[in-house]
Amino acid sequence: MVLCIIAAAVFAIMSIFSAKYRPLAKEGLRCVFRTITFKPCDTGLDDQIKATAVSGAFKVHPALAKFTNKNFTALSWVFVILTFASFILTAQAVWNLATVGTCDPANPSGCVVNQIRGDYGFFGGISGFVSEILNPPVAPTALDGITAGNPNAKVVIVEFGCYTCPYTGEAEPVVKELLKEYNSSSNDKSIYYVFKPFPIETHKYSNEAARAILCARNQGKQTDLQDRIFKSQDACTSDGVLMIKQLANESGLNMTAFNACLDGNQTGAELARYIQEGHDSYIQRTPTFFINGKYYAGPQTIETFRAEITEARGRAS
Repeated sequence: MVLCIIAAAVFAIMSIFSAKYRPLAKEGLRCVFRTITFKPCDTGLDDQIKATAVSGAFKVHPALAKFTNKNFTALSWVFVILTFASFILTAQAVWNLATVGTCDPANPSGCVVNQIRGDYGFFGGISGFVSEILNPPVAPTALDGITAGNPNAKVVIVEFGCYTCPYTGEAEPVVKELLKEYNSSSNDKSIYYVFKPFPIETHKYSNEAARAILCARNQGKQTDLQDRIFKSQDACTSDGVLMIKQLANESGLNMTAFNACLDGNQTGAELARYIQEGHDSYIQRTPTFFINGKYYAGPQTIETFRAEITEARGRAS
C-alpha cells in the first residue's frame, strides 16, 4: 500500500499523456481509496511494483535483489518520505516565486527559474509582474540622491537600486565603467547619474546598508563604502550592521560621527523619501534604470547604455 500513494499520483499524471498508464492509475487510486476507508487493498499494485524493483535490482547484483526483497516495506517508506519532502520543498519554492519573485529568497541569483526567465526576480512576485504590465515604471521628477557627473548634462540616468541585491551588485561595474567613459569627456558628452536607494525587504540589512551609505556621504566617503558593501554583500547579509560598520571603518570614516548617524537613524527620513519615490515610480525590481525617462529593468550591458545615451542625446538636441 505504501507505494500506491505515490504511484497513484504519478500514474494519474502520466495517464494524461498516455492511455497505457490509465489502468495503473485506476489501480493506484483504488488502492488508496480502499486503504483510507479501512478496507484491504486488493489490486496487487504493490506486488507489481515490488516485483519490478527486485527484478531491476537482480540485474545489478543478486545480493541487492535479496536485500530489496527483504526490506521492501522499509525502503518504500523511505522513498515515500523523501518524495513528500521533495513535494514540500517544491511547493515552498513555488510559493516564494509567487510571493517574492524568486524561488530562493536567501540566494536569488541562484534561482534557476530567475536565470531562465532573465527577469531578475520581481520582488512583488506575480503581483509585481502584473503590476509592471498595468503600471509601467515612470521616471521620478526629483533628481536628488547619490549623484555623479554634470547636473546640466543632456542625458540623465536615474537608478533605483538595493545595496544588498545581487542584481544591483552585478550592474555596478558597468555603471562605473559608464561614468568613467562619459564623464571624462567634454561637458556636451557627459551624463548626470542619480542613484536612489531602494532597499528590498527580502534582502537582509538592505535598509541599514542604504542608511549607512547616506551617512558616509555626510563625510564625502560614500563611494568607497558603497564599493566595499557591493563587494561584501554576502558578509553584510549574514553579519548585518557589525559588518557594515567594519567596512565603514575600513573606508576611513570618522566612526564616532558615523555611528551616531547610523544608530540614531539620522538618514532614515531621507531614505524613506527615496523609497516613496520608488513606489510612486512603480518600481517592481532592482536595479531599474531610467535614461532620460525611458526605463530598463535589471543589469544592462555597456553597449545598451551607449546606444540609448546616443539616442537620448539626439532627442534632446
